[in-house]
Amino acid sequence: MNPAPRILLVDERAEERALAAVVLRQQLQEIEPEEVGDAVVFAERLARGEFVAVVTEVDLSWGGGVKILETVKSLYPDRPVVFFTGAGNEAVAADAIRLGLDGLVIKGAAGYLRLAAVVRDALERVTRRQAARAGEARFRTLIDGMPVGVFAASAEGTIREASPAAARVLGAARPETLVGENLASMLAERDPGDQLLALMARGERVRNLEAPVRTSGREPAWVRINAWAVTDPARPDVRFEGSLEDITSYKRAENQLAERAAQLTRSNTDLQQFSYAISHDLQEPLHLIVRYAALLREKHGGAMDGEATRWLDHVAGSATRMQQMISDVLEYARVETRGRPFKPVVLEGVLADAVANLRAAIEESGARVRWGKLPTLQGDSAQMVQLFQNLVGNAIKFRGAAPPDVQISAVEAEEAWVFAVMDNGIGIEPDQLDRIFGLFQRLHAPHEVAGTGIGLAICKRIVERHGGQIWATSRPGEGSTFYFSLPKRTGEVPGSVRREAQGGEHGQRGAARTAHRR
Repeated sequence: MNPAPRILLVDERAEERALAAVVLRQQLQEIEPEEVGDAVVFAERLARGEFVAVVTEVDLSWGGGVKILETVKSLYPDRPVVFFTGAGNEAVAADAIRLGLDGLVIKGAAGYLRLAAVVRDALERVTRRQAARAGEARFRTLIDGMPVGVFAASAEGTIREASPAAARVLGAARPETLVGENLASMLAERDPGDQLLALMARGERVRNLEAPVRTSGREPAWVRINAWAVTDPARPDVRFEGSLEDITSYKRAENQLAERAAQLTRSNTDLQQFSYAISHDLQEPLHLIVRYAALLREKHGGAMDGEATRWLDHVAGSATRMQQMISDVLEYARVETRGRPFKPVVLEGVLADAVANLRAAIEESGARVRWGKLPTLQGDSAQMVQLFQNLVGNAIKFRGAAPPDVQISAVEAEEAWVFAVMDNGIGIEPDQLDRIFGLFQRLHAPHEVAGTGIGLAICKRIVERHGGQIWATSRPGEGSTFYFSLPKRTGEVPGSVRREAQGGEHGQRGAARTAHRR
């Protein structure tokens, strides 16, 4: 068990000292008074330092109370000293207060009753001061260790205080060298400095002001400044406190990204020009191949045997497929480069246009295409037509034994509309569902189903250009459902329009199906 903290009770009058000790024991039970009656005992106790406070008489034969106060405070600045005296002297009291006296009690009946309260208050003040200093030290340690610098400045921008990190950010050797400097003058460009001073002069907050800093190195340093006004009722002026963040690495990365983006833009432009030129140059010889194959068949068809005729058909067919592949690749590339600005698009009208473009395929296959209420959203109307046309066209192309039955629906989610294009076709193997959206990813041979395998890749690129996603669910022999989402840039939904396309006639069955992404 730890001994109770001690209070040195210094007084040459034994009876007054003993009475004071009794009062203190009664009212401060957690503290043990120790009576000191002469200079030798006081010196010995002072050397040991085993006390938390001193209560002393001012009038002593071997030394005055002021001398005791001065000695205690020089050795133990945080130990409170209280004068408990019968001799009132204003000059002595003034000197004692200047030296840090923590309390003064005049002996007498009332004084004995007040003594314990004055000592308790003195001890509590010391405890609060110690806690404040400890907190300030911890805060200072935290500030000094932060990578972000902090500072205090006048409304004119003059730095009054700065942390070590602030000195590092501004390229100063020590924080002290920044005091008295103007923050704006340390910036390498005039405009952000003028902006900083203008905001501070108006007492306005400085938010994320980025500026280069004057440095002796070759590479420029960049800083992000935040500052806010602080008012103190005790002071008439307005000061600013703020933070300084070194963003040189971010600026370097930003410049590198900008340079790479510019290079990619130039590369993409060159690649597009190259692809257009190559496509034109490729299309012409392919066109000639198809044309001369037709001329050979027309002129010498009767003289050819069956094998030669098959070879000629293969040549013409391959050239035609190559022409289509080149056209589809160009169409894929132009999704971004030839896209139109987004405008409100009535998707029911877009779908009607897509169905009209597929009229021949619908009539030939006996397909039925149905849709219900669709929203109006921001988008590229031409690409929306192409999106629906590719999806509905695929549903007709990959049909089963029964006539195609295609249902288009839309479900409103929190931030987007989710569309579903459901068919009753031949379906897709589950392990192929991710593959089908890639370029030239065909699941069937050209002689089985015509096409180049790029239609769904174009759909994916159109949807992604509009900020959405596309996916599919399917089971072989049971049909497929293609889903895609489009952000709700507009929430307007037109009135219900009933439509159905079947062999050129219109009717309706609304098909709203909740779309769950697999």
